[in-house]
Amino acid sequence: MLNILWTYLVYGKRFCGVEHLHDTMNSIVLIKSKKEINIAASLDDMSIEILSKHLPKRQHISLIINTNKVLSKTIEHQTTDSEKLVYKAFPNINLAEFYYEILSHNNTHFINVCRKDYIDNLVDSYAKHQLMILNLSLGNFVVNNLVNYVLEKDIYSTNAKISIESNRVIKIDKGLVLNANYNINGVEVSNHQLLSFSGALQAILKTSSTKTNFSNEKMGWVTAYKQSRFFHQFLKFGGLFILGLLFINFLTFNHYFKTVNELEYVSKINQTTKDQILVLNESVSKKKIMVENLFKTKGSKSSFYSSSIVSSLPKTVLLSSYNYQPLLRSIKKEARIELHKNSILISGTSNDSNHFSEWIYRLEEMAWIEKVAISDYRNTTPKNSEFIISIAIKND
Repeated sequence: MLNILWTYLVYGKRFCGVEHLHDTMNSIVLIKSKKEINIAASLDDMSIEILSKHLPKRQHISLIINTNKVLSKTIEHQTTDSEKLVYKAFPNINLAEFYYEILSHNNTHFINVCRKDYIDNLVDSYAKHQLMILNLSLGNFVVNNLVNYVLEKDIYSTNAKISIESNRVIKIDKGLVLNANYNINGVEVSNHQLLSFSGALQAILKTSSTKTNFSNEKMGWVTAYKQSRFFHQFLKFGGLFILGLLFINFLTFNHYFKTVNELEYVSKINQTTKDQILVLNESVSKKKIMVENLFKTKGSKSSFYSSSIVSSLPKTVLLSSYNYQPLLRSIKKEARIELHKNSILISGTSNDSNHFSEWIYRLEEMAWIEKVAISDYRNTTPKNSEFIISIAIKND
C-alpha cells in the first residue's frame, strides 16, 4: 500500500510515451486508474514545442528515438557480452561516442546504436520545454513489452514490420509499413501509436528486456525528475500546509476572541456581584459588632445561667431551645434591635409530669431566678409533652 502511494506521489497517474521521428513525433498519454489503463490523449505529428503545450509541465515521458540516426544490425552469435556483440555488428565503432541497445533471443541479437551527442542534445531540448525523460529506447525494441498482449504474428510500427513467435520478437524488417489497428488487452491502438503506447506501458509496468550502456544516464534523468517533482510538490503541499495553519490560526483566534469577550462579560458581572457582597458584608459586620457588644456585657452571667439550668435538668426532660434575652421582634434593616432583657425562654419535651413539676420547683428555688412562668404545656402523645417556659431573672 505504501509502495503504491509512493509511486503515485512520485509519478502521478499519467504516463506518456513519445516516439521521436525526425522533425515530428507521435505521443500517447495513458492514465492508470486502479487496475485499468486507458488512453487519455493521442497526439501525432507534433514538434517538441507544440507537444509541451498539450502536456502538463514537468511531465515525465518515455522517449523512443526512431530516426535515421539510429543504426540497426541483426547478428547471430553465441556470446552474451554486450560490447562484444556491438563490436561484432559495428567493427569500427567508438563506443565512447555511442549509446547502444540490444534485444536478444537465443543466439539472435538485434543491435541499435545512436550517437551520444545527438541523444544528449535531444534530451536537453525536451528538458528546456519542461518535459522530463525517464526511459529511453532506440528503434523498435520497445515493442517487446507488447508481445504478451497481441495475438497477431506480425505487427507494424511507423517504419517496420515486427514478427513475433512464442511471445518473442524474432525479426524486425525496417521499411515495411502497413496501417493497422491492434487490440491490446482491450485497448485499441493504431500502428502509428504502437511504439509510444509501448513506451508509456513500460513506465507503468517497469519492465525492460534489453541491454544498454546508458543506465547511468537514465539514473541521472530519473534523479533530476524526482528532485524537480519533490521541489514542486513540496511547494504545493507546503503552500497548502501554510494555508491550513493560517485557517486553523484564524479559527483558534476567533474561538479565543469569543471566549475573551465572554470572560470580560462574566468579569463585569462578578465585579458587580462582588461590590454587592462587600456592601452586604459591611452591613453584616456592623450588626455583628452590635450583637457582640450586647453579649460582652453579660457573657459570664449568661454562661452561669445556662450552666445552672442544664445541671438542674432531670433525665426525663429534653431541651430543644434556649434563648437568653430573646428578641422582642424580628430584625429589620435600619431598625433598632430590641431584646427582652433579664429573661430566658426555654422549650423542650418531657415524658414524666412529676419530674417536670419538680424541675420547675427547683428552678423557682434558685437565688437568681425571680419567677418561672409556664407559657405552654401540652401532651403530644400519651407519654410525651411539649412545654415552653419563661424565666424572669432578678435585676442585679
